[in-house]
Amino acid sequence: MEKQILDVLNAGLGLVKSGQEGLDKAKAEFTKSFQELAAKGASDNSEASVRVREFVDKFLNEAKELSTAATKTYEDSRAKALEIYSQIAEEAKKLVPAEQIEAIKAKFSEVTETVKKTAAPTKKTA
Repeated sequence: MEKQILDVLNAGLGLVKSGQEGLDKAKAEFTKSFQELAAKGASDNSEASVRVREFVDKFLNEAKELSTAATKTYEDSRAKALEIYSQIAEEAKKLVPAEQIEAIKAKFSEVTETVKKTAAPTKKTA
């Protein structure tokens, strides 16, 4: 019985090893085929191929420019929002007495703690 179990185990290990070798071989063949196709494509200088390359290059450049513009717009908007917030905070300090500001901060802290306590998951004991 022990020999049969060992034989089944060894057969399984052999199957895994064969599968890994087959996978490695398939991966190597795919890589080789892909490189051959890429080389053939690179050597194709027909009008259609040149136009496709130009189109893709133009598309990638426009996408890059759009991404850069979006990032700049976000950063500009964020900076403007922070500037406005700072101005509002300064005006509020002038209009609202310091003790009221402290009272508001204390109330916010109290609410925050209450939310944390109610939002915290409760542990169940078995």
